[in-house]
Amino acid sequence: MKLVKLSLAAIVAAGALSSVASAASLEEAIKNVDVSGYARYRYDSKNTTTNTTSTTKNYHRFTTDANFKAALDDNFFGVIGFRYDSRDASGERRDANTKVGSQDVGNEEYGQTFNVRQYYLGYTAGNTTIQAGRQVLGTFFTDDMVGTGIKVLNSDISGLTLAAIAFDNLQSTDGDMGTRYYVDDQGRSQGIVIGNNNNEYVYDRNLYGVAAIGSYDPVSFQAWYAALDSVAQLYALDVTLGANLGGADLSLQAQYAGSSVWASKVGYWEDGVLSRNVDLDDAQFLAVKAGAKAFGFDGSVGYVNINTQGDGASLISLEDQGGFITAGEDLLDYTLIGADQSIYFVTAGYTFADKVRVGADYVGARYDNEGDYTDAYEAVARVDYKYSKKLNFKTWYSYIDRDNNEDDAKHLRFEARYNF
Repeated sequence: MKLVKLSLAAIVAAGALSSVASAASLEEAIKNVDVSGYARYRYDSKNTTTNTTSTTKNYHRFTTDANFKAALDDNFFGVIGFRYDSRDASGERRDANTKVGSQDVGNEEYGQTFNVRQYYLGYTAGNTTIQAGRQVLGTFFTDDMVGTGIKVLNSDISGLTLAAIAFDNLQSTDGDMGTRYYVDDQGRSQGIVIGNNNNEYVYDRNLYGVAAIGSYDPVSFQAWYAALDSVAQLYALDVTLGANLGGADLSLQAQYAGSSVWASKVGYWEDGVLSRNVDLDDAQFLAVKAGAKAFGFDGSVGYVNINTQGDGASLISLEDQGGFITAGEDLLDYTLIGADQSIYFVTAGYTFADKVRVGADYVGARYDNEGDYTDAYEAVARVDYKYSKKLNFKTWYSYIDRDNNEDDAKHLRFEARYNF
């Protein structure tokens, strides 16, 4: 939407207008500025059950992203994005205080985290756009991770977008990155370290990539290649076929992806204990998903196979699930894979009056760690309420059951989100 009388330039310039005679007028400083983003509240209740313990943790989380885009001279534009992200523990327990004016050094550094999340300059010439600075990576292997670098997009060919990226550092505080190193809220080291002395981190490395993204009805596709220096090469191909038959929207999606690991030996911290020379291996990913939507009903079925090329861990996605086929909420994780996996899923839902959707997911998985099998499943119940175009509410409950004495889990979430 248009930001009528406020801009980032105005924030900086307003104080100077009274003392600098040659400054531009406020009206000139604030025109042609777009603002986009969201404000979101989440309540999470997580219960983990082991053979000997049962632990429940409840949290309130408050997040706001606000991105300002201003037209500059000629074909230049600037973007600056602010984020506030804070998490408060709920209930009568340790550290259950409101995080206002305090710093919580927890998993994702939620304590009073107001920061400049994006800050970049863009230039558009014809069908080519170049963006340089701190920005969301926007790759197939990431969700909302931020890095500092350059992104180039070109759409000279009708229906086809070509992309290239080069980032020289990545966000270190994203909790959806299975290969990251962090210190938990009990002061214990967790995650992967690299380098000869195990004192370097995956997010320190440069990331380079290229992509081709196309849409030629009824087929759309994406082809991606990325290289995370000294860690791994990642590649992915996604093809989707869509059709409308008798008022029903049908789709068939297939994906093939893989990783070629450079860092074959890494260090792994678990609860403050470092294991050295842990193996990393290549992996392959194959998935297919069929979906249908008609007369308020929607559903999908799918299958995912992940095959590691040795007895070590691997990765397919760098942060969160990226653009990969997935289902459920908490069971599947493509950012750190410890065993071969065979996964199948079913989803179904019905939407009432284009407002309220009631649905469910079922995900079953078998993990094969050199003949040591573990079966697990996740069942998710969902209710989504689209109050308006901008204001949405959702809630879901996830139950995970694992055999062979593995941890079980329950997770309830409520979310209210306003997009602007």
